[in-house]
Amino acid sequence: MPQIQFFKSIRFKIAAAFFVVFLGISLAFNYSLFQSIRNSLINAFQNGGKIEALSILNGVDDELTQIPVTQEDQPIQLWFGNMFESQMVYERPDFPEIFSSVFVEIEQPTSDERVSLMEFIKIDSFTYCIARRPLDESTGAQISLVLAKNNQVVYNEISALKSRLIFANLGAALIAFIAAVLIAHFTLAPLHKLIAKAQSVKASPQMDRLPVSSANDEITQLSATMNEMISRIETSIRSQNQFFAMAAHELRTPLANMQSELEYRMGSSEKELSQDILTSLREEVIRLKNIVQDFLLMSQLKSETLVLRKSDFRLDDLIYDMLERMRPTLSTKNLDIKLSINANPEELTINADREKLEGVLVNLFDNIRKYGASKQPVSVEISEQNEVLSLHIQNGIAENIDSLQKGMGLGLQIAKQVIEKHNYQFLLSKSKTNFTIEIVFTR
Repeated sequence: MPQIQFFKSIRFKIAAAFFVVFLGISLAFNYSLFQSIRNSLINAFQNGGKIEALSILNGVDDELTQIPVTQEDQPIQLWFGNMFESQMVYERPDFPEIFSSVFVEIEQPTSDERVSLMEFIKIDSFTYCIARRPLDESTGAQISLVLAKNNQVVYNEISALKSRLIFANLGAALIAFIAAVLIAHFTLAPLHKLIAKAQSVKASPQMDRLPVSSANDEITQLSATMNEMISRIETSIRSQNQFFAMAAHELRTPLANMQSELEYRMGSSEKELSQDILTSLREEVIRLKNIVQDFLLMSQLKSETLVLRKSDFRLDDLIYDMLERMRPTLSTKNLDIKLSINANPEELTINADREKLEGVLVNLFDNIRKYGASKQPVSVEISEQNEVLSLHIQNGIAENIDSLQKGMGLGLQIAKQVIEKHNYQFLLSKSKTNFTIEIVFTR
């Protein structure tokens, strides 16, 4: 058996599924964590800028005559504004040039608007903290201080954190994948042993069984199920071997008789076939024909292609018709048949394939003719009890039980399977001197 490629194996599929699920869940949780940390870092950065801007703004007097000295990383602008315009009063030389035009556009206070005293604007690598202090509410006069804070450090930290989280997730998922492969390997090790053992099992009437672990898991269930399948295969093989043995036994007798007749005739000086020989050969041909028909019926039963054409009819009428048709054949053995009916006439109706059921009865009585004891009468009884109709056939055995098994095997096997195909019961009990067949017709 060819080796399974790793990428097609269950181990890989389990590990890949675990990798995808782990990565998806991890990314979802870590994305939420990243957003929380990112917002915290930005808020901390802005709160720091807010404190610095307010501290610097508190050092500016209302007349804008005192400009506080700021640190190297605190470039500032001072604006004086009212309802109509805003005018820059002071700008440190290293303050970014781009913001002046932006501030003019956003600084448009009106008498009916409340202006936020603190505002943050991010442009490129700077975050501008705008702190305002009202001077005269009637005129809308106010002092605005703009602190430019380089945000590159904090955003670099955020970017680095994002990269670390991504690589950490991928690394953790890869480790999980490798761990899943190893776990799957050890978990599926009993399955590999099961496969190796199954490869060594050969089809035969007596086959080896697969080991069943005591873990009581899916592999245990698989082993038990496969052992049940092996039992069914054994039964099928034994049934097939028995079928061929019965077929050989059934065919050997008429062929041997025909061969003896022909060889005798070929060695005789008479050139013409007598009527007795022709009659004997005809009977053997008919017997072969019936055997071939039985083989065909058995084949249909095994392949489950047998079609039943059911109809309602009375069981006693079928038995009368069958015995009348077989009278010439049964008379050769001088069989005494005693028929008794212990059921109401309205309870004798059954639903079945009349032709197939008649064939079953013909097979049974033909075996009785060949292997039954002629000194004992054949008891045929139809009885009804609790709405269950039964047919009992009992007769003595002329030969030993081994001969009965070989001679009646095919006919009994066909009869049993045809009856069970009707969902009825076929029961057989045997002793050294008698056998009894019971067919139960359930409603």
